[in-house]
Amino acid sequence: MKKTDFNFDIEKYTVLFYNNLSEKDKRLFAGLESMKIGYYGVCTISKQLNIHKHTIRAGQKELISGELTPCFNVRKKGGGRKKK
Repeated sequence: MKKTDFNFDIEKYTVLFYNNLSEKDKRLFAGLESMKIGYYGVCTISKQLNIHKHTIRAGQKELISGELTPCFNVRKKGGGRKKK
């Protein structure tokens, strides 16, 4: 079997994928990616995805805690501007 080389621009597709996630999923994804990188992961992902470092660290904490619940609604009911 011959191994095929795929020349994809992974960073471009990572950002494209990230932009289609919900807020919670973005936070968790950024936390996971930074954990995969290691020591400079938070700084690297922060620059790549253009998000704050605290958001990435919050995602890491959520992943480490293991208390993840499925998110069906992005926002809580009753939010937003009230109708007159």
